[in-house]
Amino acid sequence: MATTKQSTTGGRRIPVLGLAFGAIAALLIAAVLLGGNTSADGPQFGNPTVEGQLPLFPPDVAVDTSASGLEAPTIVGEDWDGNEVAIRDDGRAKAIVFLAHWCPHCQREVPKVQAWLDGGGGVEGVDLYSVATSINSARPNYPPSAWLEREGWTVPVIRDDADNSALIAYGAGPFPYWVFVNADGTVALRTAGSLEIDQLVQILSSLDRG
Repeated sequence: MATTKQSTTGGRRIPVLGLAFGAIAALLIAAVLLGGNTSADGPQFGNPTVEGQLPLFPPDVAVDTSASGLEAPTIVGEDWDGNEVAIRDDGRAKAIVFLAHWCPHCQREVPKVQAWLDGGGGVEGVDLYSVATSINSARPNYPPSAWLEREGWTVPVIRDDADNSALIAYGAGPFPYWVFVNADGTVALRTAGSLEIDQLVQILSSLDRG
């Protein structure tokens, strides 16, 4: 059973959870992405506008509060259909998950979260977003658009660019990489690796929702 520790950041008590995840797929920021940005399923890379920068996610940890209290970057991009999706300070708490199509942990996380949502899951006052990133046509489970469509993924998606600009702006943690943001636009905490649904709900419920 996961244990819960409490740490205080900016006057708020944030749960630091024991995360259940296997070996984490480490992101190599300097890696060169192979392949083009299109497939039979349409454009995969996007061209998001990104403003702001969080510190890099520290190595060998599952839960990080080093960015807590910092302003979350703004991302304005598009989904697979070309519709605008924006992650910005709009007075709403948020959970943002960065997903790589080739990551086996992401492939397990997506259906788990979607089943929770399909069953009426969610926390009032908290919006969910996702970013498809680290896209590589030479790696498994490509293209990400087809993967997320197969899973019936209903969380709004932003397509990252070939430089992984959105991921890097948020600190480039291992996948699945979650960043939780309070209603005032500040980061609450960041996690790397799979979350159980009860852990996700506990974190969402802890956010300052205004």
